[in-house]
Amino acid sequence: MIKVIAFDYAGVIIPGPMTQWVKNNLQENDEKWKIYNESARKWDLGQMSLDEVYKVLSDITGIPADQIWDNFYLKSELNEDVVEIIKRLKKNYKVFLFSNFISELIRKLLDNHNITDYFDEIIISSEYKMKKPDPKFFELLLRTTGVKKNEILFIDDRKDNIEGAQSFGIKSVLYTNVENLEDNLKHMGLSF
Repeated sequence: MIKVIAFDYAGVIIPGPMTQWVKNNLQENDEKWKIYNESARKWDLGQMSLDEVYKVLSDITGIPADQIWDNFYLKSELNEDVVEIIKRLKKNYKVFLFSNFISELIRKLLDNHNITDYFDEIIISSEYKMKKPDPKFFELLLRTTGVKKNEILFIDDRKDNIEGAQSFGIKSVLYTNVENLEDNLKHMGLSF
């Protein structure tokens, strides 16, 4: 029986504003694409400060570092349908945020959107210097929940993270859209 539902953030609860910009404006063989991906790995692991992140994003986009928040994150919109599902699930389950992200930035976004309180726990990769799909990060999730592996459901938009969770023994749903998510949750017998 599922007791805890762990949601990824970027790509599930919120479309990743920078990821979208990179996909729309850079080619995979572009040097800036490579810089973005290498930097993303570093900031997810807590190896960069927020100011350093803004500097890299400025170099990639051409937007001044002090305007990155306003241009990409302040205006970002939640996936309101997913937020509604989270609210409904919270009535019967513990809901965790389990994300590869920059701690200071994600907490600012959660506050900006007034959704921090929707989560019983918030686990952010940069705070622990590890990230999905590392089994050690899933072990941290397991310890923090205080439940058994088969009592956790993990929702993410990245196939490699889903496969990592499944290999660890955690039930998972690949997020593609809200209709698919609702169907999967109903099929698993969750009440919300």
